[in-house]
Amino acid sequence: MTNLDKQITQTLKKVAGELDQPTFVMPDQAVAYKRKRSRLLGSLVFPVSISCVLLLTISVSSYVSPTFVAYVKSLFDGSSDKELQYAVQEGFSQKVNASVTDQGYTLEIKEILADPMRIVAVYSIKDQQNNFIHPDKLHISKVEVTDLKGNVIKETTTYGVNKREENYGYLTLKNPGETEEQKLLLQFEGNQIDSVKGNWPLKVPIDLEKSITASKMLPMNKTYTYTTPQGLQINLNSVMYSLTAARVEYETKWTEEAKKRLVQESKQVKGRIASAAPYVRYDDYKLNFHVENEKGEKVKDLTWELDTPRKAVDEYGHSIRKYGFAPLSPDHQYTLVLDSLVKTEPYKLDISFEPKQLADKPVRVDKDGKTIEIKSVTFDKPQNEASPKDEKHATITLEAYLKDIVQITDRILVDDDTDKIINHFGWTIKDEKGKIYNVTGGDFKMIGKDEQGRNHIRMKLQSYEMKELPQKLSLTSELAEKSYDLDWRVPLPMPKEDK
Repeated sequence: MTNLDKQITQTLKKVAGELDQPTFVMPDQAVAYKRKRSRLLGSLVFPVSISCVLLLTISVSSYVSPTFVAYVKSLFDGSSDKELQYAVQEGFSQKVNASVTDQGYTLEIKEILADPMRIVAVYSIKDQQNNFIHPDKLHISKVEVTDLKGNVIKETTTYGVNKREENYGYLTLKNPGETEEQKLLLQFEGNQIDSVKGNWPLKVPIDLEKSITASKMLPMNKTYTYTTPQGLQINLNSVMYSLTAARVEYETKWTEEAKKRLVQESKQVKGRIASAAPYVRYDDYKLNFHVENEKGEKVKDLTWELDTPRKAVDEYGHSIRKYGFAPLSPDHQYTLVLDSLVKTEPYKLDISFEPKQLADKPVRVDKDGKTIEIKSVTFDKPQNEASPKDEKHATITLEAYLKDIVQITDRILVDDDTDKIINHFGWTIKDEKGKIYNVTGGDFKMIGKDEQGRNHIRMKLQSYEMKELPQKLSLTSELAEKSYDLDWRVPLPMPKEDK
């Protein structure tokens, strides 16, 4: 941004308040991409793909100053995402006049901001009277980024619709820059607005040349490698800086000794988890990072906004992963800090009780430094989206006090053909006759720490298979996510300013 542009921007801040500009606020969370064969409790999921049908070109306002055009007319103005605001003020957003009308409704993409980290597109919907329709009324059926010949660059996901602003919504596509092509096409299609079915396809050109030029990829020092006490080797490959984000790429793999331990851990639960075949958990781990400046102040984490599927190198946990965070200022020195490793492993919890006992007081078991307390067994509304909605579900409410445990396994297996829940492989509910009730929904909350420093966890486990209360119940878990504290610190290289 030139000094003249900065002066213009400051002046326009006063002018913009007098203009009829929409307030565009980005939502805090995103919708997760649907994974076949499993669902996370409480997740909102949907698939994305596309077919191309219609080409509409971008119409960009006459050039006065990138900052002038971007600031006055940008729908990102007022966004809580300061990284996007900065990129817009630097002139990196593209104004779009791409629209399509069907069934009396017009879908329009108004503005696009694209760099190698992500593409964010702002859209609106209007009826025949030119009235705005709330953006969450649009059912987005297909989204893709392709080259100019229509070849798909990568599978992409859309996530989130702004529910705090009545006129404009947005979709975000991650990692659009994982290609040598700089001229791409955003292909976007809706198939329903409110209760009206139709076809609203758009194909919008995107030029990444300017934003790629402004981005920097720096290799990391080859000596930046680390092996955790659990045997996970970590190698930092590179750090990428763009206008809207920064991201470290790192490679992970287990030592040979650690691989043998993982095989032994799998054998420990073999035959004890009835609802899923045991397997070696080479990939059931997560590394938690943060970035801080020389004062110890943390940089904003963008993992959720930029999170991408890992790239598997082999089937034994060797993979390439990425960690994203806000852009860094050249006025500071920064350090990447590895805080912890979270790993799924055998961890047994078990308690038996009589549901009728709970009328007097909770049932509590203290064993091996672990505490489990059953609060109640009731029949409530379902908490999982795939569960039948027309009946009450047996709900076991419990609290646990556990050291270093951050999650009790809570993934539900779903049959792809029938969309029916077939089992839950973390918990087993069994009555006095040996009958097993599948866990078909529930809730997991981390409350805090107790006086012993243990994690206080509150859980609800639901089963629509239990129609009435048995005399006795036993509750058993064989797996948990255990957190191991780490403290590996690496200085981050910074790009040199262009003179």
